[in-house]
Order: sequence, then structure tokens, then C-alpha cells
Amino acid sequence: MFWKVLVGNVEYENNHNTRAEHKGSTYHIAKMLSEKLEGEVTEFFLPRDFDSFCIGCTNCFERSETSCPHYEKLRPITKAMDDADVIILASPVYVYHATGAMKSFLDHYGYRWWYTVWRKMFHKQAVCISTAAGEEWKAQIKICRQPVLLGDCKD
Repeated sequence: MFWKVLVGNVEYENNHNTRAEHKGSTYHIAKMLSEKLEGEVTEFFLPRDFDSFCIGCTNCFERSETSCPHYEKLRPITKAMDDADVIILASPVYVYHATGAMKSFLDHYGYRWWYTVWRKMFHKQAVCISTAAGEEWKAQIKICRQPVLLGDCKD
């Protein structure tokens, strides 16, 4: 049985000064993939489940990941990714790139692929899903795949 973690963006619609979740095409494509793979799925949505920016303190590099000021907030997602066989990153394209929430999320894992590949990631499979009009998706996929797959995949 596969254990999967789906990290994606939840878009918000502003309806009469209220914020309503909107799960768009990127979410639905990721959801369809996760259902085809079968097994248990753990979903996280950005920025709802993690909304902190990396502050560049380098504590994760110099000490340990537990030294990050956002460690406790990030820990449920980190644990789910460590336990998962498949990681699905899903983000719509905003101005030729991943959303700010996805970029900020990925910044927090720099310690896992900067100096050496984090051993917990060796046997994982990752899928990056993006939706956009035209050619915009190519730049976004590069942003998501570089840290997860270390440039080892093809378009």
C-alpha cells in the first residue's frame, strides 16, 4: 500500500468580504492522480496549513531542522512527507511561477537538498502538477521539481 502526501494550494475567492476555499483544476488533477495510485492520502493546503516565510536564519543548515523557528508549525507536513512513498506537489501558475505559498514552503526544505541529498528522500517518488494557460507551466514545474527531484527528471 502506498502512503501519499499531497501538498497543494487552495485558492481563495473573495465573496462579499468572506474568504471561501476554491479547489480549482490543479487540485482536481492532483486528487485524480492520488485516487488512481490508491492507498492512504494525507492532504495539506497552502497557505492554510503552512503560511510562514523562511527568514534565512540558516539554523537548519548550521544546527538542525529542529532549530528552525517554524519547525513546530512545519512538523506535521515534514512527518507526512517522510512517511510517504509518493509526494505530489500541486500549484497553479501565478505570473510564470509557482504560487508564493508553494515557493515559501519549498524554501523551508533547503537543508534537505543543499549540501547533500537527505537520505529519507532517496526512495520517494514525486509528481509536480501545475495548470496554466500557454507556456507558463514550464517555469513553474522547474521550481517545484528542482528540490524534490534534484534536476533528475525530464519535461
